[in-house]
Amino acid sequence: MLPNQVSPLPPPSGPLLIFGGVYSNLEALRAIRAEADFRGLPPERVICTGDTPGYCADPEACLRFLQEWGCHAIAGNVEINLRDGVDDCGCNFNDGSRCDMFARMWYAYAREAVSPQSLSFMHSLPLALSFRYANRQVVVLHGSADHESEFIWKSTPWQTKQRSFAVLGADVIIGGHSGLPFADGQDDRLWLNAGAVGMPANDGTPRTWYLSLDDTDGQLSYSFHALKYDHETAKNKILKLRTRLPLSYAATLSTGIWDNTEIMPAAEAAAEGNPIEPITLLDYTTSPVPSGNSSQSPKTKRMNPYSDPKDLRTFGKITEWQEEMGEKFFSWYSGVTEGDSALTEREKALIALAVSHAIQCSYCIDAYTTNSLQAGADEEQMMEAVHVAAAVKAGTTLIYARQMQRQVEKVTM
Repeated sequence: MLPNQVSPLPPPSGPLLIFGGVYSNLEALRAIRAEADFRGLPPERVICTGDTPGYCADPEACLRFLQEWGCHAIAGNVEINLRDGVDDCGCNFNDGSRCDMFARMWYAYAREAVSPQSLSFMHSLPLALSFRYANRQVVVLHGSADHESEFIWKSTPWQTKQRSFAVLGADVIIGGHSGLPFADGQDDRLWLNAGAVGMPANDGTPRTWYLSLDDTDGQLSYSFHALKYDHETAKNKILKLRTRLPLSYAATLSTGIWDNTEIMPAAEAAAEGNPIEPITLLDYTTSPVPSGNSSQSPKTKRMNPYSDPKDLRTFGKITEWQEEMGEKFFSWYSGVTEGDSALTEREKALIALAVSHAIQCSYCIDAYTTNSLQAGADEEQMMEAVHVAAAVKAGTTLIYARQMQRQVEKVTM
């Protein structure tokens, strides 16, 4: 991103509300608008950091709502790729990984749902915004100065963040894309991420997050706020579209746990299930993980020391030590398990579910239970598939009784 691609705003004064990651969650978008109205903030003092469509059930309604609201907004990678007619969301997930599989589903749904009017609106959105605030130069962007799809986290090395400050001449950068709220700073530079209002922060609660700024006495202050909204309605909308949208996202809206952490660094992934408290986000020298002996939490205790449910959510990382072979596996794997061919996708999912039980793979059972529902199977069909696997496995035990019988005949005759 070049400095001339950043759109300037008149210097605002007074409290500001920053949010992003709506992800087609209309209930959350309505809630953040109600929060701004409650605080008495006009649209010109509200900023959206992008990714309004995608993931959930209401991409078109959310784009219309944002346009009618009239608050400031930038284009995230989802808006950019939708408006440019690109075939995917541009996050560069590993081919065949769960992130890739889910992204292809929700992106295809969003692409079909958005109207020409909304495409035109997305074309009008700038890549970034800049303004003077509390004697600091503030830039609002989505990923980084290098690319709108670059994931910047709290744990991202400061030298990586420093490049965006240098390129854009910013004192404060407010980013989006990663979906987790954080503050990080060095040398009088500050990087803030408001988090996402459309999805929880992988902290085991259905709350989502937004950011407020204030310039009282000419000094910049910031605070993070949890947003409560009607997540059950948003969840049920996804469930009604279960063959079009990932059911795992419906679960995330209520459990607060991401389906996978393939894109997430180890530091952020380790905080999974630990409820975030706003006070822990205020000081960028502290970790967002709550203090205390979290190792004794029931959420982190393992029943089996040789397996970890989190492994399924990071399955895409198996490419890291042998990229060529890993990518070949995922290409073959997705080609075999996805889409209709001689077998329908539903039939493939039910076969995989049955095999998962036969080989007693907990990872596979979790994955293909969801995939079977996603492909349109119902509970009766799924249980019947398990019974078929059980019957075949029982038969493979009983067939060896013939060997026993023959041996008895040899010994006794």
